[in-house]
Amino acid sequence: MPHYSEIPTLSNALTLQRSIRTLSALALTTAIIGGCTTLAKVGVGPSVSDPGTRTTASRLNDFSLAQSVRVDIYKMLPAANDARIEVISFYQSILLVGEVPNEELKAQIGAIAKRYSDVKAVHNELSIGVNRSISERLGDDLLERKANFSLLSADGLRSSQATVTAINGTLYLMGKLTQRETDRAIVRLQALDGVTRIVKVVDVLPDDNAAKAKS
Repeated sequence: MPHYSEIPTLSNALTLQRSIRTLSALALTTAIIGGCTTLAKVGVGPSVSDPGTRTTASRLNDFSLAQSVRVDIYKMLPAANDARIEVISFYQSILLVGEVPNEELKAQIGAIAKRYSDVKAVHNELSIGVNRSISERLGDDLLERKANFSLLSADGLRSSQATVTAINGTLYLMGKLTQRETDRAIVRLQALDGVTRIVKVVDVLPDDNAAKAKS
């Protein structure tokens, strides 16, 4: 299960990932034609055995999983039609963000996402309140683009292994990274204007050099 923690930022201020989702959607369509987070300080989370690189199959699986969860939410919960809900899947960890009118609906949405056997973890970050305006969401999109580009241009960081979602100044970092890569990612994200909070939802992998030293 990914390690979840919130990181204070240095600055108080969709995206490359959304482009990837679009490409994944096209690929998926072609294929069809031929389901309680714990806050902690930054630290080492549980290791996983498949560090690798995020494959096309993995991207398609995440896209399909997010779409299925989203469809079920709106089908099973009529009240969700008055809310704004985003479902992001990365390595089968689900992040729920957006705005809903009450805690009951938030809990029901989280329960639907947890029903899927393919889902490894659900991080329900839906906020209670009115839907944010288009201008505010455009600000999120811009910050999200900057954040993902910052990771893409970073040395010593496999950007394909991570993605960032921005909501109202909060950056959600998801992925499979070594501790060193995670620290580098956080430093770069902290330097961006408009960031008020960083939440880390990351599987922390063994450091490559450490793994080689043990072999």
